[in-house]
Amino acid sequence: MSSVKKISLLLIIPLFIFSSDVKETNITVYNNNLGLIQQVLDVEVEKGNDLFKIEGISSHVDPTTVHLSFPKQKSKIQVLEQNYLYDLVNSNKIFEKYIGEKIICKTNDGNTFGAELLSIEGNNLIVRKENNGIRIINRKEIFDYSFPELPGGLILKPTLQWQLKSSFAGKTDAKLSYLTSGMSWHAEYILILDEKDENGSLSSWVSLENHSGASFEDAKLKLIAGEINRARVQSQYQPRMEKSFAMAAPMMDAEENFEERGLMDYHLYELQRNVDLKDKEIKQVSMFDNLDCKVEKQYIFSNHNYGSNEKPLTVQVKIPNSKNNNLGIPLPEGVVRIFKEDIDKTLQMVGEDNIKHTSKNDTLKLTVGKAFDVKGEKLIMNRDQFKRSEEVKVQIKVKNSKDEKVSVVVEELHSNDWNVLEASDKYVKKSNSKLHFYVDVNANSTKTIVYRFRRNW
Repeated sequence: MSSVKKISLLLIIPLFIFSSDVKETNITVYNNNLGLIQQVLDVEVEKGNDLFKIEGISSHVDPTTVHLSFPKQKSKIQVLEQNYLYDLVNSNKIFEKYIGEKIICKTNDGNTFGAELLSIEGNNLIVRKENNGIRIINRKEIFDYSFPELPGGLILKPTLQWQLKSSFAGKTDAKLSYLTSGMSWHAEYILILDEKDENGSLSSWVSLENHSGASFEDAKLKLIAGEINRARVQSQYQPRMEKSFAMAAPMMDAEENFEERGLMDYHLYELQRNVDLKDKEIKQVSMFDNLDCKVEKQYIFSNHNYGSNEKPLTVQVKIPNSKNNNLGIPLPEGVVRIFKEDIDKTLQMVGEDNIKHTSKNDTLKLTVGKAFDVKGEKLIMNRDQFKRSEEVKVQIKVKNSKDEKVSVVVEELHSNDWNVLEASDKYVKKSNSKLHFYVDVNANSTKTIVYRFRRNW
């Protein structure tokens, strides 16, 4: 190889930072595929102009967010230039770098020859043999290739590189921070209902996914719940996203859970112990366990005011998120799976629903599913139309085939300017678009509601 290429090869030799050189790792994970990595590293710095490298960072790092400082040597070390090296080694790139150089080929029949690599066209290599003869070789014919050394400009792992100007020489602390995609988290909840659906036990796990391309050991973990605003930045660099299967890690003991506190207009959850977070891993950590709470089950019959309808009612469970109900804690968004104990004490899932970020003193409203034995029927009995209005008479029947009384919310969805003229039951006008009737339907019986309204346009 030429002397120029030998020099470029020397420049790709990284300063390896092994796990023992990492003194401290702090990871903050957001809901929207974003992680903040902050590390304190024990490093060695050369005096003068020094090419300083850190290997093995996230392969999905946002290079524009990288920050390096030397807190103990602030006035002695100056960062002049920063680069992100992501031209990772692979077979195609090695061939491209070796055009014009000699390679050793071993064919499938056992023959070995040296040749100068001239060009690559798909699966074909064009080479010049020692007798100056040109040969086109299909890669399938070659059993093994040998290259004298790793071509310049290729690296084994994503690497950050800085040009330093230092009047200090020796070991010191370096603080590194950067944002990376490929990290996210969400909450998973389990709600176990009692026999009468009046009480429940709520527990929660955090599911943390790491597809950043880097692993982290003994890291302090913080989670941010809330939607942070991010600026759109135009960049020609697009991180390479590799497809992979996430591997579920064992669930952790629930002895040391998360501590919650406010952070600006968000909520921060800090795990009270350090964790190892491997690449391509889903880690589950307990947030809280078995909080007993009161629940209220109700049935919802919701319809638009325009037409007739017949369908099973929606089953809903309401849980006040208050201290009086043994909760009163900010609940991050996630999935709630609802279980009920069978007569043989085994648990059966009866439904699941997504929840948004829920503040303390709000109410969780969970859709369980569709009722088998409680059905609703809505009929438009009469419609009188006038020039710029109409009067509509509506009949609603709720049939309860269960052997117990049920509480039902009949929800009528309206539009335009409207008002109720008369009704057989008490009602609440919740908004300009919602009308609610709250009724109890006895076991094995049918409840009928009739009301008339005027709509103007």
